[in-house]
Amino acid sequence: MTELRATARLQLHEGFTLHDAAAQVPYYAQLGVSHLYLSPIGTAVAGSTHGYDVTDPTRVNPELGGEQGLMALHAAVRARDMGLLLDIVPNHMAAHATNPWWWDVLKHGRRSKHADWFDIDWRSPGHDGKLWLPVLDRPYAQALAEGALKLGVSAAGELQLEHHDACFPVRVDGAAVPADLALRRDWAWRISQGTARGESTLHRLLERQSYRLAWWAVGNDMVNYRRFFDITSLAAIRVERPDVFAAVHALPLRLIAEGVLDGLRLDHVDGLADPRGYLRRLRAQVDKAGRKRGLRPGKVTLLVEKILAPGETLPRDWPVQGTTGYDFMDQVSGVLHDADGEAALTALWQRVSGRSGDFAQEEFQARGEILDASLQAEFTRAQQAAVACAHLGPVCREFSPQMMGKALTAVMRRFPVYRTYAGNDGLDEGDAALFARAAQAAREHANPRVQAAIDALQRWMHDDPDTPNVQRSLRRVLRRRLEQLSAPLNAKSVEDTAFYRHGVLLSRNEVGSHPQHLATDPQVFHTSVQAHAAGHQRAMLATATHDHKRGEDVRMRLAVLSGRAPWWAEQVQTFNALAGARIGADACSPGDALMLWQTLIGAWPLELGADDADGLAAFAERVAQWQTKALREAKLHSTWTEPNEAYETAARALLDLALVAPEGNALRTALHGAAQSIGAAGAVNGLAQTTLRLTAPGVPDLYQGTEGWDLSLVDPDNRRPVDFDLRRRWLADEASWAALLQDWRSGQAKARLVALLLQLRAWLPELFARGDYRVLHAEGPRAGQVLAFRRQHEGQRLVVAVPRLGAEGLVDAAVPQLPADWWQDGALPVPDGTWHSLPDGRVLQLPSGRIALSELFAHAPVAVLVAPE
Repeated sequence: MTELRATARLQLHEGFTLHDAAAQVPYYAQLGVSHLYLSPIGTAVAGSTHGYDVTDPTRVNPELGGEQGLMALHAAVRARDMGLLLDIVPNHMAAHATNPWWWDVLKHGRRSKHADWFDIDWRSPGHDGKLWLPVLDRPYAQALAEGALKLGVSAAGELQLEHHDACFPVRVDGAAVPADLALRRDWAWRISQGTARGESTLHRLLERQSYRLAWWAVGNDMVNYRRFFDITSLAAIRVERPDVFAAVHALPLRLIAEGVLDGLRLDHVDGLADPRGYLRRLRAQVDKAGRKRGLRPGKVTLLVEKILAPGETLPRDWPVQGTTGYDFMDQVSGVLHDADGEAALTALWQRVSGRSGDFAQEEFQARGEILDASLQAEFTRAQQAAVACAHLGPVCREFSPQMMGKALTAVMRRFPVYRTYAGNDGLDEGDAALFARAAQAAREHANPRVQAAIDALQRWMHDDPDTPNVQRSLRRVLRRRLEQLSAPLNAKSVEDTAFYRHGVLLSRNEVGSHPQHLATDPQVFHTSVQAHAAGHQRAMLATATHDHKRGEDVRMRLAVLSGRAPWWAEQVQTFNALAGARIGADACSPGDALMLWQTLIGAWPLELGADDADGLAAFAERVAQWQTKALREAKLHSTWTEPNEAYETAARALLDLALVAPEGNALRTALHGAAQSIGAAGAVNGLAQTTLRLTAPGVPDLYQGTEGWDLSLVDPDNRRPVDFDLRRRWLADEASWAALLQDWRSGQAKARLVALLLQLRAWLPELFARGDYRVLHAEGPRAGQVLAFRRQHEGQRLVVAVPRLGAEGLVDAAVPQLPADWWQDGALPVPDGTWHSLPDGRVLQLPSGRIALSELFAHAPVAVLVAPE
């Protein structure tokens, strides 16, 4: 088995299959990657671009090349001494006709062998024991009358209900259905035609089904199956059941046993009923599969997609190697932002947008809205569980559902983490303290009746030895429902709402981040990295993912604004003046305009001129996708369910003025000039971030295509095709580092740095896998603008130093290189000896135990010194 050293994430789909991935193996092997990290490969909805809408987890998706394609990829990586990691989806499946488990539930209802495989509340009040499907584009009666619901016959001859492209099984329960296929189709057609004439045959037939079709608009109130967040087309599964666990994991466990896979990435672990129990079961099964190929327990890698709140750590008793790296993405970004700019940027946002500039306030407001809207059904299930607990206790049996609902809302709006992890007896000491913190904050703003209900909720979070068994059972249900509510609530209110309302600096509105504070103190960064070195040496280090809100180098360019806040305020004033009436009443709001300005200068392609009509039009279409998503996720002027076409048109008009309209030339020139002014400083930040990701303790992940500058926006923009031919040419090019630095806009300098550091990791694997982490403190006036550390293992040594907060030294710079006089007489303590310097290739003799910063950064904006012996 190949040791996990560095991964490259690949997004598989019909246009980039397992065979296509196999063709790139020689490139990634030469680059220095040890493992390809694959998006889900189970069979998914036809045409899926991501693979998370699984329809059959037991088979490799034929659209990706099937098992044959997977084996071809496996053979390719094995030939290069590489391995494979796989992203799996244990939390949900597609609620789709091509999902055989789901289809069986629709056809047979509670009699289906899969009826309890999905998290369906069959006894939910007001649902008549049926599974409610809020999928109709209009109310049910209207759909019947207007022929939007039709009885049809599938190619296999089975009766089915058809609504546009969707279909559903129809059980006739002994009705006289013609055996002849042609007669059956005629029979179904006549029933559908009769509906238009007011006949009730089709309605009576549908009333006999195990499901009920409903208008999509009532879905958030009436859906009675748990979803992935609020996505009705993704139904949660109960992987805590042994039969579901076995079915979902049969393929990956077999592939581990056969030596095809070296590890798993576990999607959205916080959506599970019992993450701790699930991970322990999975670790046991993974280790069992690994033993078939001679691997010791714990050798197969397990990584969890887990977003950690500020100050939160991964539970120590989870048998995993760590997270997928959102925590590192936040920490490394924060340490490259300037805290001194926060006040000015906040004041600018408040002045322009009229909003608070306080992320906690935005989050609090968003949580209340989400509970009342898209997660109303999930909230109601938790409320019903709380009411059931109350009825068994003399102290609280008179609590009304409304009281319990207000108590739940008050606590959930203030919950500090994604979720807690209750055991059989309830919350442990640490999680109980988190719940108590939210409960106490909720009590301070509640009336006495609701305070009493909050106190009851807090009591129910743990069972005493004398708690009656019935009460124990009800409390466990309540705790599970609260935990499975708090996780999607956090995601929907923070990442999918508040991030699009809070525009102080968009670079800090990123998955895994909590932008209550703009910057991270260097010591906090070092402490976090040291914790990685002590506990999770194989945790993933990410700075770009398939889920990021904006690319890693967009964030680094916007980080420059934290050090040039007054200048940025002047630019915004200029942009707004040039936009004129396109901002304001009956136009794009000033806040949305300010977010647009940040997006444009952050993502502006480095070689795109202000007069390149074709390039600007292409850029405008990319930004337009982001803009539509941003407006609808913010839910202030438009939403996904009720798009405000007039407002979206006004916002698009501002974008078109900025990039394509002839009358916007002055604005376009100003935007281009601003992007150029911060370009070199953003590149220095980008190279610093890359260096830290590739040298810190952990396993660096390279998201597809980000070897060069990553100026992508939120999906689908961050999942565009990768130009692998260009990247292979970069890798083969022997141009000097000095030449690449001069031509930095091409992105090849970043690609060279990535290759050098990945190859260094391959050359000295023990140093990176086991080396310690010691902070180095620079000396001199610029000491606070250097982030440095030393790593050592046996006789191997590594020193890493990167600049931070150097924006003022790179104003309108031609190359991403701080001038020598910027560093004044500063120095960095470095152990004596001979050092090889990357990426510039120098050999340095350092007999004095220190090196001048001007010498350290003389030929490159970042410094990596290696003493291999």
